[in-house]
Amino acid sequence: MKKEKRENYRFWHSPIALIVLFLIVILFGYNLISLIKKEKETEDKKNLVIDQINDLQKRENLFTEEISNLDTEEGKERIIREKYQVAKDGEKVLVIVDEEEKNTQPEEVKKSNGVFDWFKGIFEK
Repeated sequence: MKKEKRENYRFWHSPIALIVLFLIVILFGYNLISLIKKEKETEDKKNLVIDQINDLQKRENLFTEEISNLDTEEGKERIIREKYQVAKDGEKVLVIVDEEEKNTQPEEVKKSNGVFDWFKGIFEK
């Protein structure tokens, strides 16, 4: 029995067994590092999806609020006024014209009275 223990002890402390055990430990360590990287990537993706879900929930709340506003008389009136530019009875509509639009309109064209005005226009310029 003592001899078996001694042979067992020699086998596990032999260079070949120690090298094999060392390679197994390195293999497990490499796989552990790979798993840690994958876990980090999964965590990042999870956070991204959670952010997207939060953004979508905010948009849903905004749309729900806007829909509920459109269900009221004031909301319907506001949309009609914006879309069709109308006013109630007794109200007046004020139209503001930009200066740029004034300048882009063509100038009035003078009426010509024939060949004499054409001949006169040549010498006026």
